Amino acid sequence: MQHKSSVAIGFYCVLTLITLGLHSLEAQHPVLKFFGVRPMNDTIKPDLHGFTLVPLLYYTPDTRFAAGASLVYYFSIPAGDSTEKATRLSFIQTLADYTQNNQFDFWATWNVFAHNENYLFKGELRYRNFPDRFYGIGNTTPESNMERYSFDLFSAKFLVLKQVYRNFFVGADVHLGREYNFDLDEDGVLASGAVTGARDLNEIGIGGVAIFDTRDNVINAHRGVLFELSTYHYNQSYGSTYQYTNINLIGQHYRSLSANHVLAFQMRGNLNFGEVPFLDMGMVGNDDLLRGYARNRFRDNHFLGGQSEYRFPLYKRLGGVVFAGVGDVFNAMDDLRFQHLKYSVGAGLRFLVNPAERLNVRFDVGVGRNSIAYYLMVTEAF
Repeated sequence: MQHKSSVAIGFYCVLTLITLGLHSLEAQHPVLKFFGVRPMNDTIKPDLHGFTLVPLLYYTPDTRFAAGASLVYYFSIPAGDSTEKATRLSFIQTLADYTQNNQFDFWATWNVFAHNENYLFKGELRYRNFPDRFYGIGNTTPESNMERYSFDLFSAKFLVLKQVYRNFFVGADVHLGREYNFDLDEDGVLASGAVTGARDLNEIGIGGVAIFDTRDNVINAHRGVLFELSTYHYNQSYGSTYQYTNINLIGQHYRSLSANHVLAFQMRGNLNFGEVPFLDMGMVGNDDLLRGYARNRFRDNHFLGGQSEYRFPLYKRLGGVVFAGVGDVFNAMDDLRFQHLKYSVGAGLRFLVNPAERLNVRFDVGVGRNSIAYYLMVTEAF
């Protein structure tokens, strides 16, 4: 979630203080056990599995008061014999919230290793009915361009990958999507028809994916690297309204400095060619990269960005992070100018829910160019 107000800050602090105050009862207290809090001396077991449920409460001008919950189920598959290995942690995460303006958002993602990590299954399901804001296309659009619109979204992505070499997976991916029930400002740019994708549309894309992953933990890595290349091609012959190609690049590197002190680096690219609907363009900001901007503030055909983060312990279950990032959207390389680049700096707190699997609840404050945003989430930003 993003752009959380002081209500979210207060709610998070209260939740943290209550849990810290009960730290001596971690293993026995039924409320803490219900929310997945495990004792600090918990160790990783081959058959470890469990879940964490985190309530959410926040306020924004677009939603007014909103409430919901995020649920994470995690597990690993033990080795069958001495020739096999236990899988790294798999997880299924869901998030749902409902607002005072009768808005609803449901999002489920998964990263599941099969037996002996022979296969990897990734994907997401999402239904969204939220109003949004459009500021135009490009990396210099002013606030005064803002116009309101709303739409419904259904999206499903399914990735199946085979391990062809140690830690190297290749496979295929499919995206099914529909954007519909658009409600546009009659006097706005979107209603004029000048922007691609401001009407009901279908998206059906197929593509390939390659992943090299040596991370020691996919939820909260302390060491290792991740390189991922994925692509979708949308074609009218498949049933898509528009025809375009999407390419995604992700690079991550984690370095352990000492016990629970970690340096993390990330680079990301989102490149789109063809008739790209405005809702699927590269965008600046989110809860994971360039924290500090609303996700829809700047958009264009392409996005390139990177960030670094230092994670460190504070007291018992409480940890801290500081982070910085830079990036921008563009249509051509000439659009990338130093004076237009979007930067992000910030800090956050971490509460360790499950020590064995390093599962955290995080609260971040990100600052960008003339903007600030708050994030309350389960699992790390990357």
